[in-house]
Amino acid sequence: MGCDMALRRLAVMVFLMMGLSVVLNPAEAQTNNAACPALVEMALTQVGNNCADMGRNTACYGFNQLTARFNQAVDGNYFQKPSDRVELGILSSIQTAPLDLDNDQWGIAVMNVQANVPDTLPGQAVTFLLLGDSEIEDAVITDSTVPAVTVILQTAADLRSSAQPTSGTIGKLAAGTVVDADAISSDGASIRLVLNEATGWVSRDSVNPNPTLDRLPVVSSNSDSPMQSFYFRTRTGSDLQCSQTPSALVVQSPQGIKVNLTANGADIQLGSLITLQVLPDGRTMQLTTLEGEAILNPGAPDEVRVPAGSTTTRCLSEPQDLGIDGRANDLMVGGDCSWEQPRSATYLELEVGQTGQAIIDRLGLTQIETPAPTETPVAGEPTAQPTAAPQPPTECPVGTNINHVVVSGENLFRISVRYKTSMGAIMAANGITNAERIYTGQNLVIPCGVDTGLPTVPQQPPTNPQPPDVPSVPGVDCSTFRATSPLDGLNYGSNTFYWDGLAAANGYRVNIYGIDEARGRLVRSFEQQGTATNLTADITIETTGYGFSFAWDVQALYNGVVLCTSARTTVPRGAPNDSSGSVAATPVPVPTATMTPPPPPPPFTATWSCSALTPNTFKVDYFNAPAGTSSVTVNYSIISGGVTFGPITGTVPPVSGTVFFNSTGPGVVTAGTITANPSATTLPLPGTLGC
Repeated sequence: MGCDMALRRLAVMVFLMMGLSVVLNPAEAQTNNAACPALVEMALTQVGNNCADMGRNTACYGFNQLTARFNQAVDGNYFQKPSDRVELGILSSIQTAPLDLDNDQWGIAVMNVQANVPDTLPGQAVTFLLLGDSEIEDAVITDSTVPAVTVILQTAADLRSSAQPTSGTIGKLAAGTVVDADAISSDGASIRLVLNEATGWVSRDSVNPNPTLDRLPVVSSNSDSPMQSFYFRTRTGSDLQCSQTPSALVVQSPQGIKVNLTANGADIQLGSLITLQVLPDGRTMQLTTLEGEAILNPGAPDEVRVPAGSTTTRCLSEPQDLGIDGRANDLMVGGDCSWEQPRSATYLELEVGQTGQAIIDRLGLTQIETPAPTETPVAGEPTAQPTAAPQPPTECPVGTNINHVVVSGENLFRISVRYKTSMGAIMAANGITNAERIYTGQNLVIPCGVDTGLPTVPQQPPTNPQPPDVPSVPGVDCSTFRATSPLDGLNYGSNTFYWDGLAAANGYRVNIYGIDEARGRLVRSFEQQGTATNLTADITIETTGYGFSFAWDVQALYNGVVLCTSARTTVPRGAPNDSSGSVAATPVPVPTATMTPPPPPPPFTATWSCSALTPNTFKVDYFNAPAGTSSVTVNYSIISGGVTFGPITGTVPPVSGTVFFNSTGPGVVTAGTITANPSATTLPLPGTLGC
């Protein structure tokens, strides 16, 4: 035991010293599209408006678009547009649409499920969010084998979804309709009618008096509420267009209550916020805990606890017809496999739930209780922290950076939600490689993001022309970041700006300020992605306006967030060689001797090996991706084993990182390559690798 603990501590310290890296699973190979933030913001706003103040055991049509199936006949316009509500009791399944940026389409459904929440706690329910290309099907079966009594409608009546007078109307029946009744409510005021093998409820007073109705079976409460037991399916693929629009099921329990659910036959107890996904292989279920704790197989000898910041997987069987929609598409956890030992989730796995958390915040449903710590902290060792109670969003202006000192009970996910930014941005700014490993007293730099709690997006250049008093961000070493040329003057026309780079940056911005005519205001910014440390731009009347005196500085960016700003250099600009005389001045000679070309970049290299921490996991380490690289793609041939099919794509920056792929058991691959995109620079991964 002592040896195991020492090895675990050593592994933690190795991770802490590794520096920034990319850690991607096949399901996490995602890219960003400029249209994504706008679509996500529109979706969050509409869901917040459409689905506020939901009752128990109801579902809400959140955002375009989704398809629903019912266990009884309903009107053709029922549950067809955003903000429509439906009782879960008549719902067989909901399927949300995959991402379609061309049509601003990304399906979202919200459900409030009573589960085992006591009736003495009105308003409390489990929140389900179904996102993207996903489907959920009720697995709670009720017994409808009862004798029937023929009745005649005495007056026109509304056919309702349940025995409650306030339940939704699913149709209308005309006076004189002859129909069978097969059940009566516990108070005797409503009867259930059978119409073409579907069912609905009407007031007993609307049918002819018949004492035989009192002999009908009283519908008793099922031991499970609707959707407490369910089958779910998620399909990744479309969400590769935009990492902020995942296909997933997000589940949050009420504060202070442990709830029990059955998902694809797996017994889950949670007092937490979790995400559920079916991985791209279609045969693996993944559960990730963002806050609190999830317990799998609670009370059983094989009980598994999944704390905040951790994830686990289990194999699934072939699709079967097990639910209530009559289709062979239900996935059960395999009987010949068990839950994998939980591991620390990558920040991209955790960010799947960040969009869900943003929706829950918009609905006003955030309510997570702080669990007690389960481990005794070891002096001097950073440890994962129990989840803190939610804090209100803190003012964090977009494009700025602020400091945050970690307090006991916080985790990286909750901190990112509090400051409305992304875990990835926080990790990059602080050199964190393991999202679970933050510790009390740690000083974090928070790059402020968009106001949706989603991953940060590039921002527009600042309108305030004045540089900060200290042109560096705490936690990032800006001491070597400086502008190098031109320092003596600008050509009228094309100019190439040079600077010394910053290792953590994945983009740069050159800002031009007009000193005489514009009185020091920012007049133009030029931005580029990648690691190149020079930029060519036209400095003319058309681009930067009139004047002879200008200044410029350069900013190092990470995903659009400013990490460092160089000192500002004031230089004259030469006049145009134009006989019109519109700008009368003598061109200022610009020395060229100071424009020293940057040194050649280090070579692009890569190796592959087996992960030392996770069994049956292959990893490809790459170094110094060519300038302008936006992603790397790994290809290989499978010799044996259940290895995930390639190709596998990882996003860049950083220019050096790691791409992972897995196997369900021992696997062997060969003929590996890694390609930098879009340059198509390809390196071989020699030999045969078995993990």
